[in-house]
Amino acid sequence: MKYKLFVFDLDETLWTVSEGLCSLVRPPFRLSTPDRLENDKGYWVELKPGVRDVFKFLKSRKCYVSLASRNDHGPTMDLLDALKVSEYLVFPQLGWRPKEESIQRIIKEIQKRDKVTIKPAAVFFLDDWPENVVPVKNWGATALIYGQDVDSYEELLEMLK
Repeated sequence: MKYKLFVFDLDETLWTVSEGLCSLVRPPFRLSTPDRLENDKGYWVELKPGVRDVFKFLKSRKCYVSLASRNDHGPTMDLLDALKVSEYLVFPQLGWRPKEESIQRIIKEIQKRDKVTIKPAAVFFLDDWPENVVPVKNWGATALIYGQDVDSYEELLEMLK
């Protein structure tokens, strides 16, 4: 496979959220389906169909999977843990910095821990905002817009096979 690192945005890319930012969906929450969490205020987060299949496929190919999302770390990790997808992720970057900086931090952590060098051409990034995609693409990675370049995770999985 051409890519070693796959990085995903969260809100409206990896999942749909009721309130714009997943950081607002705070405990206590419950799983209403395996892919949907709701809290007592009626806020919810729901994984897009096919996300788990893409993550399982990438793991089977020994690829790194991570996140670059502008959200608060603690509440977002609570959601990822409850949805049982955090086990697929390495060094997720949840904060308010530019996406290309977040991706570079992921790469540095992988280099430090695994002694694996990942060049920009081996990075795949998916986000729903063109403003986030363009700088990552200019840095040298493959960066696609969810909902425009890729319409679903089923489509992404077919692209990767």
